[in-house]
Amino acid sequence: MKVLVMSKNLNCLKFLTKNRRLTATILSLGSCLGAIATTLQSSQAYIIGQDDRVLPAYQWLTVSPPKAVGQLEIQKADGQWGVCTFTVVGRNIGLTNSHCVRDEQGRIPVQAKAYVVRYGTTQLAIANVDAYWTGLQAFPKNIEEWRRDWAIIRFTTNLGDATGWYGNVEWNPNDISKAGDTVVGQPTNYIGYPTDWPTDPALKDYQGYLPALQAGCNILGKDPQLEILIHDCDITPGTSGSSMFSAVSETDFRTMALNNGYATATDGRPISTAVPLERFMPAILKLRATGATNDTAVPVP
Repeated sequence: MKVLVMSKNLNCLKFLTKNRRLTATILSLGSCLGAIATTLQSSQAYIIGQDDRVLPAYQWLTVSPPKAVGQLEIQKADGQWGVCTFTVVGRNIGLTNSHCVRDEQGRIPVQAKAYVVRYGTTQLAIANVDAYWTGLQAFPKNIEEWRRDWAIIRFTTNLGDATGWYGNVEWNPNDISKAGDTVVGQPTNYIGYPTDWPTDPALKDYQGYLPALQAGCNILGKDPQLEILIHDCDITPGTSGSSMFSAVSETDFRTMALNNGYATATDGRPISTAVPLERFMPAILKLRATGATNDTAVPVP
């Protein structure tokens, strides 16, 4: 396992674009919703090439903007438990995946709790979740629905006042056909909660409850039929809902896309997938403007 101690100049988040683009035909897709029971069960990571994930230092995570990330713990309507990742994107709202909070019948969780900067047995803050706005009305039934696999959750407290929140990179608000085009070919990063992480046997008791950071992976392209982004970050169950972000500075992280699954191309290549900004930014902007009141209706492009 690699342990990362972050420097003030964000050296680990400064990298050169590899300028790779990819147009892939998707053969199959899988979600990254992690399942938990009394003890969290590890799942095999979907690693592309070398495992480039690192364990970020707690001290770095507790300063803005890294502290705007956490783990979402969900009890589903059938009583089963699951975990995903979320990012704070407003005073009282967070961003995650629709498949994290909607089951096959469209039911929302019985309960959900947001742990900000969960780090083993500690965390920076905890809040309950009491409202959901989703791009899908049920767990995605086919791969064509993955483009709308986003959800906005409302916290019972204004977590954003304490954590700050992620901004966003440039996007196309007026042309959904260009969704994702502004970030294709760009380097990206993510912080998430993989259920197989850390891989160090000495930390096995904390597996699934410590964050992983990957810096310098890439958004490779967009599938033109499915309208989802393709990236090469190393993901696993539990990382659903992770923001793919650009580190503009040590105080300015901006969402580029929303990680949601893994895929196998028809040529057998492993790839990871993400939802473009254009699918969920209209909802975020509306909810920021209204304070995420119960009667807020959001656009679902």
